[in-house]
Amino acid sequence: MQNDNKLIIVCSKNKAKNEAVKNVMMQYFKNFEIKSLETNSNVSETPIGDEEGIKGCLHRIKDAISQNENGNLYIAMEGILSKTTYGSFLCGWTVIYNKVENEYYYGCSAKIKIPDEIIEKTDKSQRLSEVVAKFVGRTDDEISTIGTNGLLTQGAYTRTDEFTDSIVCAIATKYKKINNKEN
Repeated sequence: MQNDNKLIIVCSKNKAKNEAVKNVMMQYFKNFEIKSLETNSNVSETPIGDEEGIKGCLHRIKDAISQNENGNLYIAMEGILSKTTYGSFLCGWTVIYNKVENEYYYGCSAKIKIPDEIIEKTDKSQRLSEVVAKFVGRTDDEISTIGTNGLLTQGAYTRTDEFTDSIVCAIATKYKKINNKEN
């Protein structure tokens, strides 16, 4: 039931990801607690393609479960590059594991085209944000919240927005929004 107290495990300590989880969970559950864990994705720093991004999320969930067995929902997120003949695009994947019902829910965000000159300077050992930070003359810390997409859209679509979208797309396949208005 959506009114039951939920322990939600976020498989990252990243500020933008945790903010996105909190924003979405407030729309779906009256009572919840969020616990953030540092987890390992076992994929590239910037995963290439949906498969690698989803695999990274699943690894993070597995790692989180090994650290904390008390969660109801485990939420893992990966920002990925999707390469097409029209260029490379950035998006975010979310996988939610419902431990109580042993179910997985998947969601993806909108995609933003990455300039070719940034892609040419990116390799698997680097986070895309590191390359973008150098490209635009900002520190990695300065863009940790707004993310690459926040820089590329002049703040119109931030990293928090990206993961908010992907979390909603995942959780809405199982749960309905609650009505927080008092009657």
